[in-house]
Amino acid sequence: MRRCYLDYNATAPLRAEARTAMIAAMDQIGNPSSVHAEGRAAKAIVEKARGQIATAFGADGADIVFTSGATEAAALACAGRGLQGADVEHDAVAAWIQPDHLVRADGTVEITEPETSVLQMANSETGIVQSLPKGLAVTDATQAFGKLPVAFNWLGADMALISAHKIGG
Repeated sequence: MRRCYLDYNATAPLRAEARTAMIAAMDQIGNPSSVHAEGRAAKAIVEKARGQIATAFGADGADIVFTSGATEAAALACAGRGLQGADVEHDAVAAWIQPDHLVRADGTVEITEPETSVLQMANSETGIVQSLPKGLAVTDATQAFGKLPVAFNWLGADMALISAHKIGG
């Protein structure tokens, strides 16, 4: 019997395009911070990727910060900021917040102070998509990106989290 992988909310299989780009990048020697030719070539690869992600996410390339994944991005975005959220946030975010927000019976979260709040756009387990208020400190768009229309410029958050492995990258 052939198995069918259905756990895309955990991770997606690597896309052929991503594999090809990764292999090509692995053949490039050079530190992107170096000024010599190899370093500039490596930096060009990084900046091309940054531009592609910015375009896909409706953001400016200068706003894209690469991390090892959403867990590190959540720590970068949330640690030490005294942010609030709800008990339904992903563990990577929940580790850094106070779970002070009310979760309604329909699964949506009540946000009264968006400027000090974190809210996930879509929940990986329940599938509930939140209505995001403007001015959120952080939006966890990891589960929504690549599955729902998401653009940083209309999320209205100071920071948003996405992860390549959720979309086959």
